[in-house]
Amino acid sequence: MFRELAALTALSVLGTPSVPAPEITPLKEDFQVLQRDAHDQGSCLVRIPPQVPQATSFRIKVVDQNGRPVQSGEAALKNLGGDSRGITIEKLPVGGPYTITIFPKDLPADKPLVYRHILVGDLWLLGGQSNMFGADAIKEKLPTLPYLNMLNPVHILPDAHWCAGTPPIHRIPDVFAPHTLKFHQPWITEDQIKKILADKTPVGSIDCSYFFARKLYAESKVPIGLIPCAMGGALALWDPKERDKNRYGFVERHVKSAGGRIKGILFFQGEQDAIFGDEQRTVTKPSLIYPIRTYAQQFKTFVEAARKDFQNPEMPVILAQICRHHGGQKDRDQGWEIIRESQRRIPEFLPHAHCIASVDLDLVDGLHLDYDSMKRVGERMAFLALPYVKKGVEKRSEIKLKSVTFAKDLPFRSVLHVDFTGVTGKLRAPGKPTGFCLKKKPDGEVLNYLFKVAFDPAHPSRVVLETTQWKGLNLYYGAGSVPYVNVVDDNDMAVPAFGPIELK
Repeated sequence: MFRELAALTALSVLGTPSVPAPEITPLKEDFQVLQRDAHDQGSCLVRIPPQVPQATSFRIKVVDQNGRPVQSGEAALKNLGGDSRGITIEKLPVGGPYTITIFPKDLPADKPLVYRHILVGDLWLLGGQSNMFGADAIKEKLPTLPYLNMLNPVHILPDAHWCAGTPPIHRIPDVFAPHTLKFHQPWITEDQIKKILADKTPVGSIDCSYFFARKLYAESKVPIGLIPCAMGGALALWDPKERDKNRYGFVERHVKSAGGRIKGILFFQGEQDAIFGDEQRTVTKPSLIYPIRTYAQQFKTFVEAARKDFQNPEMPVILAQICRHHGGQKDRDQGWEIIRESQRRIPEFLPHAHCIASVDLDLVDGLHLDYDSMKRVGERMAFLALPYVKKGVEKRSEIKLKSVTFAKDLPFRSVLHVDFTGVTGKLRAPGKPTGFCLKKKPDGEVLNYLFKVAFDPAHPSRVVLETTQWKGLNLYYGAGSVPYVNVVDDNDMAVPAFGPIELK
């Protein structure tokens, strides 16, 4: 399925709109989310259709979901150029859903303009490839949340519309819907598929964003708008320098249609680079893939462009380190290690970027996270996002490798301390902690020299390793394409895969 979707890259190329983004967000339809400003307020521009009676000013009434008044007043009509007219609505408080009613002053209001389910809050862009798009079926009833709306581009379509943020968030076009439905429900009949399509029921898989929004709102009370734009493909697909012919241009168009400003980005990508990429050269099959040794710099270029284009120079970006890949070629193991290590280190040189681990989570197939794992990814991302959303919350960090030091170097054994930062409570594991290994430097051979891995009760952010040898070796956690790792903290934040770490 994801290869089929990746093949549609050319169809998703829309480029940058020729008209600059307006300074104030156009209010176009129901379920729209207005990005709040630094004063926790939203503003919008409403174009008055030609059929609305002529008037010099208009009455505005804003009520909440219980009908309680939020704002009432008048707005003068503005000439927007040509025959276009409009009014601005300002200082809408964070919250909603609101109903906004507009009608001419001193004229009959039998057909007012009405916009329903409007939210004022934060917009989050969803980017990456199939693990952000989602692969597993929805396993439980996920109710429509009044504080969550989404802009729905249906993956590749040039036009997008706002709607309630009911999963699936990333939705499949009708041409691919039968394949997805059969993948999730092998017993489904052709008649059932036809009815689903006729009823316009959204089709897709579960991703992490619903769970992200649910947890983030519960702790911040700031409504959320999602812009789902993930698509199968390498990081080169997001190169802003080629925006006129890649996914970045598609995303830029839809963000500008939503007002041009967003709060942050959630990103899950890197599998295709790891599976097919080359360390030093660009390849073009199955898609364009830049040298994987440049992955971190590619990501930095993407984020810096997005921060400029989407009017948020300190925009938080939360990326997921890639998970596991079963059934791949053994000689591709190093590619997975290179991408994971690049992702882990991005926050070291890119301010307001965070990297959460996913290598400890379960899969639905050989490559994609399952339903419960998507829930955990979303909640891990929400934990890091909260300080950017709620005033007064101290800055948070994912778990990061701090140091590897020698505590003892004795005959026949050495003791290494692996210390971390960003740990909530203490490190723990179901059973013995696993995932650490030593490798030879020249050829990467895994050596079974580690004979004990344990936690240190006196130092809750430390893992203690005991080894028979260490000289000339590198330390890894989560090495290869299919590691088994299990170390998390009391907040279910996981230790990221890392390595090589040279032992000195």
